Amino acid sequence: MLAEIALWLATPASRMARRLGLVSESVALWARGRRQRKAWAGHHGRCRALIAEVVAELPHRRGVAVLGSGLLRDIPLALLRERFERVLLVDAVHLPQIRLAATFRPDVTLVTRDLSGIMDWLGGERDGRVDPVADLVADETLDLVISANLMSQLGWPVEDWLEDNAGPSSVLPPDLPARCIAWHRDDLARFGCRVVLLTDVETVERDRAGTVHDRFDLMRGAALPPHDEGWDWQVVPFGEVEADRETVHSVRAWRDFGTACRQLPEADR
Repeated sequence: MLAEIALWLATPASRMARRLGLVSESVALWARGRRQRKAWAGHHGRCRALIAEVVAELPHRRGVAVLGSGLLRDIPLALLRERFERVLLVDAVHLPQIRLAATFRPDVTLVTRDLSGIMDWLGGERDGRVDPVADLVADETLDLVISANLMSQLGWPVEDWLEDNAGPSSVLPPDLPARCIAWHRDDLARFGCRVVLLTDVETVERDRAGTVHDRFDLMRGAALPPHDEGWDWQVVPFGEVEADRETVHSVRAWRDFGTACRQLPEADR
């Protein structure tokens, strides 16, 4: 607990990022990942392997941008540094250990960015969404963009904010969490380079007999094209929260999301 408090205090972040709980969530994810290193190893390994396979297919490897870089457990950073001229790690919060990993590495750049595009809107400083990837979409030297287990996480802070700030939130769209998911999907589809999307799409809580007690659509109804690969991620193993309950997320992966997304019916975009 002391380590988590120290990490929270030492993490640079905007006032709004803290109010939305993004720093607390990053620290909690760091702590849970340490406890569940074994349970999460398969998920992280499959993410890194798929990225490595896509990298091997690329004809050019100038720049790569990782959206939602987080703790880099699901990202083969050493491989990206070896194969690309520059690596952009893009997230709203970069914990100190990630900042340290980028220190004295001129090929790695940390970009602090609200990838939902709505922090200022929630804070009453702007009337509407800011385009969070305009400069990246315009960067013709990017040959790969990776959205790394970010999409499903864009809705939670917004949902909590709407519940905790009923007054200011009354002028905001009630379906804003779902819009954040769809906006990120559309943002990824705008890139002209290769795009890899990794995201969990559903969470299920079940007991040891396999009986499902709760199920939630992490995409909040946003349409996605057929995926290339899928697997289960045991996010909360038995005993982490309750002795006889586990939480498992269904993960989906796309090797070329832009092409796949353009095949969606117009009504679903």
